[in-house]
Order: sequence, then C-alpha cells, then structure tokens
Amino acid sequence: MSKLVILLCVLACGKINAESYTFPKLNLSVTWKANQNTTLFSLIYNKTGSLQNRWFAVGLNNQEEMNGGNAFICFVNNSTSYWVGHYHLDGNTPKLFDDSNPNFGIKESSVTDLGSQFKCTFERENFLTKDRYLNSLQDLYILTALGTGELKYHGNNRAHTSQAVSLKQVPETSTTSIAPSTTTTTASSTSTLKSTSKTDAGFSSDGWHYFPNLNMVVYWLLDEKKTKFIVEIDKPSNFEKGWFAIGLNTEPKMPGGNGVVCVINNNSDYSIHNYHFDGYTPKYFSEDYKNWGLSEASVVQEGTLLGCSFYRENVMNSSRYIRTNQEVYLLASFGAGSFGFHGINKARLIGVIF
Repeated sequence: MSKLVILLCVLACGKINAESYTFPKLNLSVTWKANQNTTLFSLIYNKTGSLQNRWFAVGLNNQEEMNGGNAFICFVNNSTSYWVGHYHLDGNTPKLFDDSNPNFGIKESSVTDLGSQFKCTFERENFLTKDRYLNSLQDLYILTALGTGELKYHGNNRAHTSQAVSLKQVPETSTTSIAPSTTTTTASSTSTLKSTSKTDAGFSSDGWHYFPNLNMVVYWLLDEKKTKFIVEIDKPSNFEKGWFAIGLNTEPKMPGGNGVVCVINNNSDYSIHNYHFDGYTPKYFSEDYKNWGLSEASVVQEGTLLGCSFYRENVMNSSRYIRTNQEVYLLASFGAGSFGFHGINKARLIGVIF
C-alpha cells in the first residue's frame, strides 16, 4: 500500500495490511497486500529501454538467496503479450510447480504499460498443499531479478530486502483496519465478491478491489450508517486536469446507478460530487448541495498517485439513491480534462455485498 493510501487511511485504519520495498539497483519496486487466503503482489519497473523479450522476477525465501525459495516470473514479449509463471528454486535452477499449469497458485495476473513504467500484478495463494510451496503469511526475504531473452541466470541483475519483512495479515481482532476480502475477481469475472464479516468498533465488513485496466484500487469500510471509500489511481501522463470515479448500481451498467466523482482541476483545487445517472447523463442529487450524501471528503496527491477519500451514507431519502446495504455492482472510470464520457476507461466488479 502506498504512503498516499496510508495517509488517507490514518484516521479510519489501525494497522496497515500492506507494505512496499524499492530496489534502486534494479530500478523497480515491489508492493504487496495480504489477505486471509491470497496476497496481491505488484512489481513496478521504471523503464530504461524496450519491453521486448524481457522477464522480471519476484522471489520469497526464508534466507537471502534463491535456493529453497519460490519465484513468480513475469515474461513480456511486448506490452500486450505476457504470461506469469510460478516456480520453486532448486539451487539456482527455477522449476515450475506444475509443468502443465505454469501459473499454478496464481489466481489473477495482469501486465500494464504505463508509459514510463511497466507494472506486473498477480494474486498468489497463501497456502497450498504442494512440496516446496512457501506459506506467504510469515516473515520472508523478498528477492528480485530481471533479464533479457530466455530465462537464465541473472548475474548481477538481482537484489533482496535488507532483512526479512512481515507479509502477515492483520489479525481479525485489529481495530477497524482495512483488510482485503477473502475472494477477489477481475473486472470481467462473473463470480461474487463477499466482504469479510467484522464487528470491530461498529464496522460490519470491509474489502478492496484492484481494476488492472484502470490502474485503480478501491477500498471500502462499512459502518452501520455509512461506508468509507478510498480510491487510488496511478495518474496517467496527460492527467494535469481530470477526474476519476466509482459507481454503484444493482445492474452492470451506468443507467439508473449512482456515481461519486473526484474532479482534479490542479494539484490543490479539487471537488467531489455525488450523482445519479439518468440514462448516461449524470445529474446531481441536489444542485444546491453537490456533495449531498457525502461527508469528510478529501483528495491527496503523492507523485503520480492520486487518492480520493469520502464517507457515503448507506441510505438516503431518494428513490434514485443506491443503498449500500445490499448486493451491488461496483463500477469505476476516469478521464482527462473536464468531467465527461469515459470512453474505454471503465471497469466493473460483479456482486459486491456491502
């Protein structure tokens, strides 16, 4: 989790269930977000050349070396052709856990070309009954390496954390900490994401979802009367002025739904508005109070990351208001310039139960 989200979470969250580590020697960083059943890893490489025929690796081990560890390797033929393999390390030799299923133990993966950066994201099962498979939820060294051409010894193109780092999930008894849900799906999946039930300090459930095609993460924390949302997006290069939004609907589409839009006019001028959608036309719930139904809204920027945080009332006195104490579709979009049609910059998550 970035410092940006930590800043946005600081009042709502206790312990933070995520970390990151930068490897300057390799010009890359690794972030991770631990869940009860899976851990979401992201490798971000600051590009210094072509992505043609490259590979990038993230490893886990109890010691500062390859032997005995596990590795996830992102193979990139170009910016649109890739695959992620899951290996155990026998000495300096990587071996697939399953030759017939190279991504064994990996639920979801994506590769994104961000212009000046390359991002490889994958979700790894924390526990599997498989010889040489390392449990994620423990103190481990994180190893990294990269190379060009076929997979081979990396030479000096390697690095590791200075000490073992904790990948442990925040305990269920922690005070109102945001913990990822027990099941996640991609935007195109048709399965249901159910939030983990909690009752700490009045909060009944919480969860998160990453939309890889938007480079956007949405976190939510449900209270009896309102839901706290935190939306983080990697700012596109042409995003000096723009907007990013989440939507809620009982159907997988905009018409009839609601949307909260975070508008950025410049680094210090922003606004956050609440809409209902009349067809594809966004309309304010209240022309006089454009943030009607919202409270404690803020926007934070750190480098290329933008974060938007707000509370949304679960129920309001309007027939057009989508309640968040039911199963809904979570929509997301963004755009550069003035608030308008998002084009292809959209995604949805099916079946979020608030």
